[in-house]
Amino acid sequence: MSTQQLQPIEQYFPTEPWLEAYRDAINESNEYAEHSAGWGVEFDGSFIFQIEGIPLESNTIADLPPEIVDAVDDELSGLSESEIDAMLEEAPPEVRERIESRSGPLEERVTTEVMETTMAEIPDHTWPELRAEFPDLLDELITQLEENIADDGTMYSYLDLYDGECREVDTITDLDEREYGFRLVGDFEQWTTLVRGEGGVIDMLMSGDFEIDGDMQKILQYSDAAVDLAEVSADMDSRFIF
Repeated sequence: MSTQQLQPIEQYFPTEPWLEAYRDAINESNEYAEHSAGWGVEFDGSFIFQIEGIPLESNTIADLPPEIVDAVDDELSGLSESEIDAMLEEAPPEVRERIESRSGPLEERVTTEVMETTMAEIPDHTWPELRAEFPDLLDELITQLEENIADDGTMYSYLDLYDGECREVDTITDLDEREYGFRLVGDFEQWTTLVRGEGGVIDMLMSGDFEIDGDMQKILQYSDAAVDLAEVSADMDSRFIF
Protein backbone atom coordinates (compact mmCIF):
# COMPACT_ATOMS: atom_id res chain seq x y z
CA MET A 1 0.00 0.00 0.00
CA SER A 2 1.44 3.35 -1.03
CA THR A 3 1.80 6.10 1.56
CA GLN A 4 2.05 8.69 -1.23
CA GLN A 5 -1.01 10.90 -1.66
CA LEU A 6 -2.52 11.78 -5.02
CA GLN A 7 -0.88 14.96 -6.23
CA PRO A 8 -2.22 17.82 -8.39
CA ILE A 9 -2.05 16.93 -12.06
CA GLU A 10 0.53 19.64 -12.74
CA GLN A 11 3.08 17.53 -10.85
CA TYR A 12 2.77 14.60 -13.27
CA PHE A 13 5.18 14.45 -16.21
CA PRO A 14 4.49 14.48 -19.15
CA THR A 15 1.22 16.43 -19.12
CA GLU A 16 0.21 19.85 -20.37
CA PRO A 17 -0.44 21.09 -16.80
CA TRP A 18 3.13 20.02 -15.91
CA LEU A 19 4.38 22.02 -18.90
CA GLU A 20 2.42 25.06 -17.73
CA ALA A 21 3.93 24.71 -14.25
CA TYR A 22 7.36 24.47 -15.91
CA ARG A 23 6.69 27.74 -17.75
CA ASP A 24 5.87 29.42 -14.45
CA ALA A 25 9.02 28.02 -12.85
CA ILE A 26 11.14 29.27 -15.77
CA ASN A 27 9.70 32.74 -15.37
CA GLU A 28 10.49 32.71 -11.65
CA SER A 29 14.17 31.91 -12.28
CA ASN A 30 16.41 34.96 -12.02
CA GLU A 31 19.36 32.91 -13.27
CA TYR A 32 17.53 31.95 -16.44
CA ALA A 33 16.38 35.53 -17.02
CA GLU A 34 19.96 36.75 -16.74
CA HIS A 35 21.58 34.04 -18.85
CA SER A 36 18.94 34.09 -21.60
CA ALA A 37 18.75 37.85 -22.08
CA GLY A 38 18.69 38.42 -25.84
CA TRP A 39 17.63 34.88 -26.68
CA GLY A 40 15.10 34.94 -29.53
CA VAL A 41 15.70 38.61 -30.32
CA GLU A 42 15.95 38.90 -34.12
CA PHE A 43 15.72 35.12 -34.47
CA ASP A 44 13.11 32.48 -33.63
CA GLY A 45 14.02 31.18 -30.18
CA SER A 46 10.97 28.97 -29.72
CA PHE A 47 11.57 25.32 -28.95
CA ILE A 48 9.89 22.01 -29.55
CA PHE A 49 10.75 19.40 -26.95
CA GLN A 50 10.13 16.16 -28.85
CA ILE A 51 9.57 13.27 -26.44
CA GLU A 52 9.70 9.98 -28.33
CA GLY A 53 8.93 6.41 -27.33
CA ILE A 54 6.42 7.11 -24.59
CA PRO A 55 5.66 3.52 -23.46
CA LEU A 56 1.91 3.43 -24.05
CA GLU A 57 2.05 -0.07 -25.56
CA SER A 58 3.99 -1.70 -22.74
CA ASN A 59 2.96 0.12 -19.57
CA THR A 60 -0.29 -0.79 -17.87
CA ILE A 61 -2.46 0.96 -15.34
CA ALA A 62 -0.65 -1.13 -12.71
CA ASP A 63 2.61 0.56 -13.77
CA LEU A 64 1.34 4.05 -12.93
CA PRO A 65 2.65 5.75 -9.77
CA PRO A 66 1.64 3.70 -6.72
CA GLU A 67 -0.66 6.34 -5.29
CA ILE A 68 -2.76 6.19 -8.47
CA VAL A 69 -2.80 2.39 -8.51
CA ASP A 70 -3.92 2.29 -4.88
CA ALA A 71 -6.65 4.86 -5.54
CA VAL A 72 -7.99 2.80 -8.46
CA ASP A 73 -7.98 -0.34 -6.31
CA ASP A 74 -9.79 1.48 -3.51
CA GLU A 75 -12.48 2.79 -5.85
CA LEU A 76 -13.15 -0.57 -7.51
CA SER A 77 -13.05 -2.58 -4.28
CA GLY A 78 -15.67 -0.26 -2.83
CA LEU A 79 -18.26 -1.24 -5.44
CA SER A 80 -20.96 -3.75 -4.61
CA GLU A 81 -21.51 -6.78 -6.85
CA SER A 82 -24.75 -5.29 -8.15
CA GLU A 83 -22.96 -2.03 -9.01
CA ILE A 84 -20.26 -3.97 -10.85
CA ASP A 85 -22.88 -6.00 -12.72
CA ALA A 86 -24.61 -2.81 -13.84
CA MET A 87 -21.29 -1.31 -14.91
CA LEU A 88 -20.35 -4.41 -16.91
CA GLU A 89 -23.58 -4.27 -18.89
CA GLU A 90 -22.02 -1.42 -20.88
CA ALA A 91 -18.56 -2.97 -21.21
CA PRO A 92 -17.12 -3.84 -24.64
CA PRO A 93 -17.98 -7.50 -25.35
CA GLU A 94 -14.36 -8.66 -25.52
CA VAL A 95 -13.60 -7.06 -22.15
CA ARG A 96 -16.65 -8.64 -20.57
CA GLU A 97 -15.64 -12.04 -21.98
CA ARG A 98 -12.14 -11.77 -20.52
CA ILE A 99 -13.52 -10.84 -17.11
CA GLU A 100 -15.94 -13.77 -17.21
CA SER A 101 -13.11 -16.16 -18.13
CA ARG A 102 -11.07 -15.22 -15.06
CA SER A 103 -11.41 -17.03 -11.75
CA GLY A 104 -12.10 -15.50 -8.36
CA PRO A 105 -14.58 -13.00 -6.94
CA LEU A 106 -16.10 -10.58 -9.44
CA GLU A 107 -14.49 -7.50 -7.91
CA GLU A 108 -11.03 -9.11 -8.12
CA ARG A 109 -11.59 -10.15 -11.74
CA VAL A 110 -12.64 -6.63 -12.73
CA THR A 111 -9.74 -5.05 -10.85
CA THR A 112 -7.22 -7.42 -12.46
CA GLU A 113 -8.63 -6.69 -15.92
CA VAL A 114 -8.34 -2.95 -15.33
CA MET A 115 -4.82 -3.16 -13.91
CA GLU A 116 -3.58 -5.22 -16.87
CA THR A 117 -4.93 -2.73 -19.42
CA THR A 118 -2.10 -0.96 -21.24
CA MET A 119 -2.23 2.78 -21.64
CA ALA A 120 -2.62 2.30 -25.41
CA GLU A 121 -5.64 0.04 -24.87
CA ILE A 122 -7.51 2.42 -22.59
CA PRO A 123 -9.62 4.10 -25.33
CA ASP A 124 -10.95 0.73 -26.55
CA HIS A 125 -10.98 -1.25 -23.30
CA THR A 126 -12.60 1.26 -20.97
CA TRP A 127 -16.05 2.82 -21.18
CA PRO A 128 -17.85 5.76 -19.54
CA GLU A 129 -19.38 3.76 -16.69
CA LEU A 130 -15.97 2.38 -15.74
CA ARG A 131 -14.18 5.70 -16.21
CA ALA A 132 -16.72 7.25 -13.85
CA GLU A 133 -15.35 4.99 -11.10
CA PHE A 134 -11.73 6.01 -11.68
CA PRO A 135 -10.15 8.62 -9.42
CA ASP A 136 -10.51 12.06 -11.00
CA LEU A 137 -6.74 12.31 -11.35
CA LEU A 138 -6.54 9.14 -13.46
CA ASP A 139 -9.36 10.33 -15.68
CA GLU A 140 -7.50 13.62 -16.18
CA LEU A 141 -4.26 11.79 -16.99
CA ILE A 142 -6.00 9.56 -19.51
CA THR A 143 -7.49 12.62 -21.20
CA GLN A 144 -4.04 14.20 -21.33
CA LEU A 145 -2.56 11.11 -22.98
CA GLU A 146 -5.41 10.81 -25.46
CA GLU A 147 -5.26 14.46 -26.50
CA ASN A 148 -1.54 15.22 -26.41
CA ILE A 149 0.36 12.14 -27.55
CA ALA A 150 0.58 11.27 -31.23
CA ASP A 151 -0.31 7.80 -32.46
CA ASP A 152 3.37 6.81 -32.62
CA GLY A 153 3.90 7.58 -28.93
CA THR A 154 5.51 11.00 -29.46
CA MET A 155 4.67 14.15 -27.54
CA TYR A 156 5.64 17.59 -28.80
CA SER A 157 5.94 20.34 -26.19
CA TYR A 158 6.17 23.87 -27.55
CA LEU A 159 7.90 26.63 -25.58
CA ASP A 160 8.04 30.23 -26.78
CA LEU A 161 11.32 31.39 -25.24
CA TYR A 162 12.13 35.06 -25.76
CA ASP A 163 14.59 37.44 -24.11
CA GLY A 164 14.68 35.92 -20.65
CA GLU A 165 11.18 34.55 -20.34
CA CYS A 166 8.87 31.80 -21.50
CA ARG A 167 5.92 33.57 -23.08
CA GLU A 168 3.80 30.56 -23.97
CA VAL A 169 3.68 26.77 -23.85
CA ASP A 170 1.55 24.31 -25.75
CA THR A 171 1.34 20.61 -26.55
CA ILE A 172 0.80 19.56 -30.15
CA THR A 173 0.51 16.24 -31.96
CA ASP A 174 1.95 17.38 -35.31
CA LEU A 175 5.02 19.52 -35.95
CA ASP A 176 3.13 21.47 -38.62
CA GLU A 177 0.90 22.98 -35.94
CA ARG A 178 3.59 25.44 -34.81
CA GLU A 179 6.52 27.31 -36.28
CA TYR A 180 9.66 26.94 -34.20
CA GLY A 181 13.35 27.73 -34.30
CA PHE A 182 14.77 24.76 -32.43
CA ARG A 183 13.79 21.17 -31.75
CA LEU A 184 15.30 19.01 -29.01
CA VAL A 185 14.67 15.32 -29.69
CA GLY A 186 15.11 12.40 -27.30
CA ASP A 187 13.55 9.20 -26.02
CA PHE A 188 11.18 9.34 -23.07
CA GLU A 189 13.81 7.64 -20.91
CA GLN A 190 16.34 10.38 -21.67
CA TRP A 191 13.81 13.11 -20.99
CA THR A 192 12.99 11.51 -17.66
CA THR A 193 16.69 11.46 -16.80
CA LEU A 194 16.94 15.15 -17.65
CA VAL A 195 13.81 16.19 -15.77
CA ARG A 196 14.93 14.23 -12.70
CA GLY A 197 18.20 16.19 -12.73
CA GLU A 198 20.23 13.04 -13.32
CA GLY A 199 21.91 14.29 -16.51
CA GLY A 200 23.28 17.52 -17.95
CA VAL A 201 21.63 18.79 -21.11
CA ILE A 202 24.85 19.87 -22.83
CA ASP A 203 26.59 16.60 -21.96
CA MET A 204 23.57 14.64 -23.19
CA LEU A 205 23.59 16.60 -26.44
CA MET A 206 27.28 15.95 -26.97
CA SER A 207 26.92 12.24 -26.19
CA GLY A 208 24.05 11.81 -28.63
CA ASP A 209 21.37 11.14 -26.02
CA PHE A 210 19.57 14.15 -27.50
CA GLU A 211 19.56 15.54 -31.01
CA ILE A 212 19.13 19.20 -31.83
CA ASP A 213 17.44 20.59 -34.90
CA GLY A 214 18.57 24.21 -35.09
CA ASP A 215 21.65 26.38 -34.76
CA MET A 216 23.93 24.51 -32.35
CA GLN A 217 26.22 27.52 -32.12
CA LYS A 218 23.35 29.54 -30.67
CA ILE A 219 22.76 26.80 -28.10
CA LEU A 220 26.42 26.83 -27.10
CA GLN A 221 26.41 30.64 -26.97
CA TYR A 222 23.56 30.42 -24.46
CA SER A 223 24.73 27.21 -22.78
CA ASP A 224 24.24 28.64 -19.28
CA ALA A 225 20.59 29.32 -20.11
CA ALA A 226 20.21 25.76 -21.42
CA VAL A 227 21.63 24.45 -18.14
CA ASP A 228 19.24 26.71 -16.23
CA LEU A 229 16.25 25.26 -18.11
CA ALA A 230 17.28 21.75 -17.09
CA GLU A 231 17.90 22.78 -13.49
CA VAL A 232 14.51 24.47 -13.29
CA SER A 233 12.82 21.22 -14.30
CA ALA A 234 14.94 19.23 -11.84
CA ASP A 235 13.89 21.55 -9.00
CA MET A 236 10.19 20.97 -9.67
CA ASP A 237 8.27 18.54 -7.49
CA SER A 238 7.52 16.09 -10.29
CA ARG A 239 5.92 12.67 -10.44
CA PHE A 240 6.34 10.48 -13.50
CA ILE A 241 3.43 8.71 -15.19
CA PHE A 242 5.76 6.09 -16.65
